Amino acid sequence: MQPKVLIVQTFYPEFLKDIYASEPGLFRDDCDAQYRRLFDSAFGTGDAYSHGLRLLGCEATEIICNADAAQAKWAEERGLTLHGNIHDQRRQIVAAQIEAFRPDVVYVFEWYPLGDEFLEDLRSRVGLVVGEVASPLPSNRTYGGYDLMISSWPPFVEHFRKRDIASHYIRLGFDRRIIDRLERETSRYPVTFVGGFAPSHPDRIAWLEALLEEVEVDIFCYGLEHTRPDSLIRRHYRGQVWGWEMYRMLRQSRITLNRHARLDVGGAVNTDWCNNMRMYEATGAGTCLLTEWRPHLGELFEPEREVVSYRNDRECIEKIQHYLSHEDERTAIAQAGQRRTLRDHLLTDRMQELLGIFQHHMRTGRLVSLAGRRG
Repeated sequence: MQPKVLIVQTFYPEFLKDIYASEPGLFRDDCDAQYRRLFDSAFGTGDAYSHGLRLLGCEATEIICNADAAQAKWAEERGLTLHGNIHDQRRQIVAAQIEAFRPDVVYVFEWYPLGDEFLEDLRSRVGLVVGEVASPLPSNRTYGGYDLMISSWPPFVEHFRKRDIASHYIRLGFDRRIIDRLERETSRYPVTFVGGFAPSHPDRIAWLEALLEEVEVDIFCYGLEHTRPDSLIRRHYRGQVWGWEMYRMLRQSRITLNRHARLDVGGAVNTDWCNNMRMYEATGAGTCLLTEWRPHLGELFEPEREVVSYRNDRECIEKIQHYLSHEDERTAIAQAGQRRTLRDHLLTDRMQELLGIFQHHMRTGRLVSLAGRRG
């Protein structure tokens, strides 16, 4: 019998703010209707995890712990009385949802922390508590409440294992359902960048400003406030795009740019690995991806055949210029990149990996984990 899985998601606050602002009546809809709208937006991984697990025979569902309007509606519909600040209320609702669903596995996207104390308490009531993280690790977190940590960033896997927390590497991926709903688009943008500016992206602003001295790039981003008032980025800023709007923009781009985060792990920044959703979103949509080269890039895509890579600002500029003037080469790379993603990088396949990990740890991991703690 397959495990019953509850996935606790976090969506970017910027996206949630935008969608509720653009649909003023959404917050009044019942909880199920709000969730259908949020997951139908194609933001992030959407409900691809629960979809993939259900295809494998699991009973699986997802909640978005910081979708406060939808979560408050869930609590209201069940007569749940909340108290404390917004963080306390979020934890109370999630705890009630866990009690209502009674999962064997709780899978938490660790971008918004429920906290170590909450997770420690949860472990006494759930068969397996799993976290996924590939963003900066706060110094005040132990992650000791988890039975298992999943990461698409291999240095984090090693970090957790050194601290006696079971951990596995699973790559990110693409939701195949996206392609079925995307329409053909006319090329509108020669070169685009979609992303954001955060502490984990310390060199993105300088990189883009260097490119803009010589080439035109349409920039769709959050975090514009981190740029200087006179930054070239502001002149090329085209707003924020999320979900389907982002995919349409990618389909309208001849080239889209990517630059990876710089994540501190134990006081050191590792730049060997390629790891962000843009690689799979862009190639999955059929766009030519120009991405920062890193030593392990070839494990995901074949450089200069399935994606284009650059090692410095000058090479990035030269490759933009080259592929804008060599349309056949650019198209061939875009098509090869999409084939690779649809063959090797689907989230349904990642869920098969994840289910195997769940099954293994439910047979052996918790017993070993508890024995080690008690010993």
